Formats: sequence, structure tokens, C-alpha cells
Amino acid sequence: MNTCAVQGIRLEQKTEYAPVSVNTALSVGLVVNEVLTNSFKYAFEGRGHGVITIECLRQSEDRYRVVVADDGVGLPEGITWPIPGKIGALIVQTLRENAKPDFKVESAPNEGVQVTMNVARRAIA
Repeated sequence: MNTCAVQGIRLEQKTEYAPVSVNTALSVGLVVNEVLTNSFKYAFEGRGHGVITIECLRQSEDRYRVVVADDGVGLPEGITWPIPGKIGALIVQTLRENAKPDFKVESAPNEGVQVTMNVARRAIA
């Protein structure tokens, strides 16, 4: 928030203690950082306000759900994230290799972007 924050953009957080393997933590952290950065840079173009949400909540004994979302403009029509060949795609590939998450990206015009990752507490071989 201190680095990218723009007047009128609010960050909402719902987080629980989530002990996971270092490979999972690093991979999820990189994805969260990339999505947050993209939200600050692109989600609220032409608007002076918006909300970014981060959640990390326990779903079961050994699964966590991590969500990063914004209520911005959404992805342009015909564009999916991550874009092949860009840094986001490399970060998501690392996540998939290290944490083997259920990974989903949803977006709609003027309804923002939501990235959801369901990850295991322990690394999955």
C-alpha cells in the first residue's frame, strides 16, 4: 500500500494464520504481489476510487483459500491472465509447479478481477 497506494483505493484484508511449506508460501506470495501490482496499475483507470481485497482463509485441516480481487474495470475483452510470455505467466507456472493449486481467474467488464488459489498446507509431490 505504501509503494503503490492511490488516494481513494481501499485495501480490505481477511487473513488467518496459514503455516505452509516455504515453496508454497513463496509461490503464493509472488502471485499475490503480481495481482496486487496489476490492480494498482490498471484496475481503476479513469476512476478515483476502488477496493482491493485479499483473503487467506482455512478451508479444511490442510487446505487454504487465497483470493486477491478488485472491483475495477476488469480485463479487456479477449484477454486472459496470466498473459503468455509475461512475468505473470512465469510466476503462475512456478506456483503450479511448487504448490499444485486449484487456480482460477475470473473477470468481467466493470466488475473487476478475482484470482483464487486453493493450496495445500504441505507441498504435494
